Formats: sequence, C-alpha cells, structure tokens
Amino acid sequence: MVKFLGRMMEPQRSFTTEYLAETSKTDEHYIRLYENIECCMFENIGAPMAIFSPPLFAGMCIGTESLGGLERDWNAIETKCVGLGDPYCEFKVVPREIDELQKSLEKDSSVVERVHQQVMQHLTGFLIEGKPLIERPSLGSDVHFHVVWHVMGFAYLAGERYQTALRMGGAKAGKEVGEHLMDAGLGEDEAVKRILHLLEYCNVGKVGMDERLKIKENIESTCTLTLKRKLEEPSCYFTTGFLNGFFSTVKNQHVKEIKCLAMGDSHCEWEFR
Repeated sequence: MVKFLGRMMEPQRSFTTEYLAETSKTDEHYIRLYENIECCMFENIGAPMAIFSPPLFAGMCIGTESLGGLERDWNAIETKCVGLGDPYCEFKVVPREIDELQKSLEKDSSVVERVHQQVMQHLTGFLIEGKPLIERPSLGSDVHFHVVWHVMGFAYLAGERYQTALRMGGAKAGKEVGEHLMDAGLGEDEAVKRILHLLEYCNVGKVGMDERLKIKENIESTCTLTLKRKLEEPSCYFTTGFLNGFFSTVKNQHVKEIKCLAMGDSHCEWEFR
C-alpha cells in the first residue's frame, strides 16, 4: 500500500515514501516521508506539521481492511518531523487509539505565530527579492493542488463560520503582504504588479486586470465546482479576503466579487470600490 501511494503521489510531488520494515511489526507500522510538502517550509518550527499525510495512511488502512470485512479504527501520529528539526517526517500507524494523538494536534499561539512568520518570510522574499517560494532537492518547487482542494473545496458545505474564517485569514495575509511591499519602498502600481505575478506564478489562475480584476480557471472556485454543479453566490472566500486586505492597504480600495465560476460564469471577477 505504501508503494502504491508513493507511485500515486509521484506526479503530485507531495512527498516520497519509505516503509520501515525493520522497525515495523504486526499492527504497528512505521512510514517515512521525504521532502513532504506539508513541512518543508517549517524547519525547526517546534511542532509536528503534517496534518494530511498521517491520517491519509490511517484512512487507507481502514478502507483496505473493510474490503475484507474487518472493521478497526486505525490512527496515525507523527514521531519525527522536519518541524521538530528532523531531516524527514516519520509516523506510526496502528489499529487503535493513540493517547498522545490529541496533544500532538494542538498548537499553541506561539507555534501558530512562528508558522505565520515563516510563510510571510517566504512570500515577501519572493515578492521583494525574487527568492524561490519553496526549494526541495529532488521534488522541486511545484506541487499538486490536492491539499488546497481539501481546504477550499468544502467551504460552501462547512458553513458560514468556516467561510468567514477563510475571508478573515485571507484579509490578514493580504494586508500584511501589502504592508511589507510598502515598507520595502515599492510604489502602488509596482506592488500590484508583483502581487498579480504571484497569483500567476502560483497557478491560482489566469489573471488579468483593467478596471476590474479577473481570474480565469480560478483554483478556489474550481475546487468548489468539483463538488457542486452551481452555487447562487460567489464562493471565492479566501481570494476575496486576500484581495481586500491587499488593495485596502496599498491603494485604499476594496473589492467585491461580482462573477464566479461556481455561479456558472466563465471566470471570477472583482470590482473595485
């Protein structure tokens, strides 16, 4: 199963896998991930960072056993992580509850702040100095949008509180990025030019701007469309928040999404106010 998932993840470039046969035993399996996209920016952050890959393996164990009529509750916990200063990520998978699991998932405010600072350093390093966002020796800087899909694709189902959290998180990030660009001495137009380049570089979509800002093939609304045919209102919660935070800081403007792929439009579009 580990080999299968490794082959499946290879084109996504999320990580490479190794099953630790010598360490593993019956009903206690150890799996190592190299260059895990979840953790590669967060060296020595002081906490385990992988929140997707460990439960992915646990879920695959549950599904595999259920095909044979066996129902057991598998769980996984990270035992090593780049975020803890290790050179790779490693976790154990077992068919029972893990007492330490809940505590390992909790992050205090200082860890959250360090994570935020690391992300902002990478973003501003790219925008101001042209540094790469992510560098990995074998897998490179590109990564599949699989994890993003989980974060954004279910937003319309998760409810208003989650949608608000995405907007507020986006607004905070956009505001701080705008402040960094202004503090670096960039003019308004140059700052806007660089943020549009960031969106293009990250394959958010095909971006264009005149009196309005338009994004074709926008990843956020495309994620929603994979789950639901059509919505009655715009679904780009994070993108709208980010643009509002950025443009209110740089140009004292706010944006409103007036067209959205998830509503059946040909593209997503924001007007300035």
